[in-house]
Amino acid sequence: MTEDIAGSRISLELLGLFLEVVERQSISAAARVWQIAPSLAARKIGRLEAELNTRLFDRTTRRIHLTEAGVLTLAWARDVLAHHDRLTDDIDALQGQLAGNLRLVMSEYVSTILTPAFLAAFSQKYPRIRFSIAIMDDIVGIEKRDYDVAIQSGRLPDSTLKGVRIRDYRRVLCAAPSYLARRGKPTSLEALIEHDCLTHQQAIDGYWTFKKGKDVIRQRVHQLLFSNSYLPLIALARHGMGIIQASTGSVRAAVASGELVCLLEEYECVNSDGSSLATWLLYPGGRVSARTRTFISELTAYIRELPP
Repeated sequence: MTEDIAGSRISLELLGLFLEVVERQSISAAARVWQIAPSLAARKIGRLEAELNTRLFDRTTRRIHLTEAGVLTLAWARDVLAHHDRLTDDIDALQGQLAGNLRLVMSEYVSTILTPAFLAAFSQKYPRIRFSIAIMDDIVGIEKRDYDVAIQSGRLPDSTLKGVRIRDYRRVLCAAPSYLARRGKPTSLEALIEHDCLTHQQAIDGYWTFKKGKDVIRQRVHQLLFSNSYLPLIALARHGMGIIQASTGSVRAAVASGELVCLLEEYECVNSDGSSLATWLLYPGGRVSARTRTFISELTAYIRELPP
């Protein structure tokens, strides 16, 4: 982008680079993202400072910090780029040519099992849209809004987020036959405190939550291992390390082959607040771009048509 702003030589490109430097807190790091030489990035920032007739950064040997003028410029730059993005988005929507960046947050399971076929087809349908995917099993909240769409499972984490419940699912307890031969099969929830449990960080304070009838039961478990991703937990359980709680879809093949055995199936695994499990499509509040609206609509329809 090389458009001049307000008759000056300040371009959208310079403002974009300036925002990248602020985010990375380093000109060199920003240059790597932009795939340009650090010296060129430094000259561009110098050009922006010269055009504004002010110093935007205080530089130290380790890090750069915004000056007072830099803070003012940052707010202005974000506003200019946001208005430009809205304008181009609206024009693209009018012309039926969606374009721009879609920043996605999803778990490893969703990114590798649930959505690849959809993303490939969506990209072919809208070739001017570019994607970035952050793999994260963490629940996104109000403090992290640097994404357009998050696809996450469990409870709705933050009531200020916009959310579409797109798929209900179940979790089961399971372990490998080798583990059960070594440690025995638990016959009650209370027995889990004596077993080796491989837990996900969504298990709050070392508790798994279950429901039987109308009763919600919070059961403390022995956490042998703790992870922020379900995929290593499943792999370790298959090798006999311990008991896991995982979605039926993610362990279906291992259960069918006999690598894993389901346990205590009379209890329903639920969220920590007792609510049933669901996959949510989440996005921050405020204005939603045409490409994001289209992505949400088409992904929702796609996932709801998948077999249970």
